[in-house]
Amino acid sequence: MTSVRRYLISVLIAVLVLTSFLAALQSYRLSSDRAADLFDQDLQLVAAAILSQYQLQAPVTEQGLTIQLAQHGKLAYSSAQAPGELIPAPEGFSEQNFSGKRWRVYAKFSDDGWQIMVAQPLQQRLQLADEVITASIYPVVLSLPFQALLIWLVVSRALRPLHEFSTELTSRKADELAPVKLKQVPAELRSVLSSTNSLFERLSGAFAREKRFASDVAHELRTPLSVLEITLFNALTRWKQQGMSETDESMVALQQGVERMRHLIEQIMLLNRTHPDNFQAKTQLLDWAALCRDVVAEWYSQLEQKQQQISIDGAEHLEVKADEFALRLLVSNLLGNAIKYTPVHGQIILTLTHTPKAAILEVADSGPGIAPEDYQRVFDRFYRVGGDRHHSGAPGSGLGLAIVKDIVMLHNGKISLDKSDFDSGLKVRVELPL
Repeated sequence: MTSVRRYLISVLIAVLVLTSFLAALQSYRLSSDRAADLFDQDLQLVAAAILSQYQLQAPVTEQGLTIQLAQHGKLAYSSAQAPGELIPAPEGFSEQNFSGKRWRVYAKFSDDGWQIMVAQPLQQRLQLADEVITASIYPVVLSLPFQALLIWLVVSRALRPLHEFSTELTSRKADELAPVKLKQVPAELRSVLSSTNSLFERLSGAFAREKRFASDVAHELRTPLSVLEITLFNALTRWKQQGMSETDESMVALQQGVERMRHLIEQIMLLNRTHPDNFQAKTQLLDWAALCRDVVAEWYSQLEQKQQQISIDGAEHLEVKADEFALRLLVSNLLGNAIKYTPVHGQIILTLTHTPKAAILEVADSGPGIAPEDYQRVFDRFYRVGGDRHHSGAPGSGLGLAIVKDIVMLHNGKISLDKSDFDSGLKVRVELPL
């Protein structure tokens, strides 16, 4: 198949010509048979009239035509269905009533006094016309399903390469960017296939460059950042050795900037690693409740420092099929955000529940919360409510919830935000399929 258009046009024309010819041939045969019956009836009627004219015994026929022959107003011949008296019809065509029927009558008068009337019932004429028309269109109507079936088969076969192309694209994973190969490539699909493969090639290169860039930048920044941290530590040590107990505000700002940079680099590397296009998940059956307890233990020093109260409610054991590293990172980011934005002596609650189809984790805090209009925006990379001037004063990169969303997408789950049950605060709800 070199061209879908040429194939469809040629095959459909051939199908329509063939089916139309067969339908017309059948119509011709049926119409011819019906016309032959009518002509045979006329022959029988003429034969009966001649036999009667010569006073021979003629069979009584029930043909549709009625004939009367008269001379000077006296009947000389009358067919079986004709009335006993002369039909009162003018010369030419007219419609008359007799024998309880409506008739179409043709009368012909000769100069020497002869009259001939030939009549036919109107109902029979209509019936004959219906039979002829039905005989003509019946084969055509019967051929329509056959034509439709042939057209469907032809079109399906012609569009098979397009269907294969669509199936190949929809069945691919997000990170599968190899060129598309088809068994048959019609002319109309060649440019599309070539453009698609070219696009895949460019995307593959772009993704590879993006992956290398994010990874290389974060990795390369670690070295000067480590040097900067060591230098800052040495400077603080010398500062104290010189008898200065209180550090300058600029030194505190420098410490905070270095800490923020280190956190940002770590988050960028985690974001690059957990993105669905890059992450190679190793799913296994995990106890989500036990994992939450482990994460709380890891963050306990920060909780104790801010004197915050934390509890884990709900199921003591909740099995879910997930990647351990990704799931631990999800819980750690949610808990870290809750600790960061919850004030001193605040409260944090982790609730684990399940439905027949999903395992659910809810992390609620008594912090300032987020306005409903920002619920979707906080999942964008580098977005923070209020920017760097967040009213909590807590440093952040705006990547924590973006990482959490990527992990949820990786596990085909759902994430949503809502107000917590405290007087203020935020509740994050994560659902992972069982």
